[in-house]
Amino acid sequence: MRRILLLCLVGLVGYAIYQVSTDTGGKPVEGDEAPNFTLTTLDGKQMSLSDLKGKAVMLNFWGTWCPPCKTEMPAIQQAYMMNKNRGFVVVSINIRENELPVSNFAKQMGLTFPIWMDKEREVVKQYKIGPIPSSFFINREGVIEKRIEGPLQLSQLQYFINQIIS
Repeated sequence: MRRILLLCLVGLVGYAIYQVSTDTGGKPVEGDEAPNFTLTTLDGKQMSLSDLKGKAVMLNFWGTWCPPCKTEMPAIQQAYMMNKNRGFVVVSINIRENELPVSNFAKQMGLTFPIWMDKEREVVKQYKIGPIPSSFFINREGVIEKRIEGPLQLSQLQYFINQIIS
């Protein structure tokens, strides 16, 4: 009887490991259409990801309290300035903060790209964001080309931007 129970237990554990290793858990991955969402921008406008169809988009999830996020912001600003005339848009998604600290942060960092406010973490949950910063590079057809967890440098940004612009 013990052997049968042990075999059943081993089988169940093996099946669970298989499920975890093959299931993305609904996490948007490369090749998926980017899930649409609507948020309010830092300047009070309602915007949807679908409004940007036809543009190359970088979604960047971040917080003012996150040191790696602060580190990558100058590179994102520089990449935005270098590529915005080529149909490239940055959608910077701030996580669970109020407008005042985010506005002060944006001024201090000299950010000119749009900042969207995810105060209730709805989009964080929808995109299954773990560590931040996390970024998605979405092509003009609305398909995710690359998902990156962690800070990016300008050379990496430019590489991924070139892939979604062309």
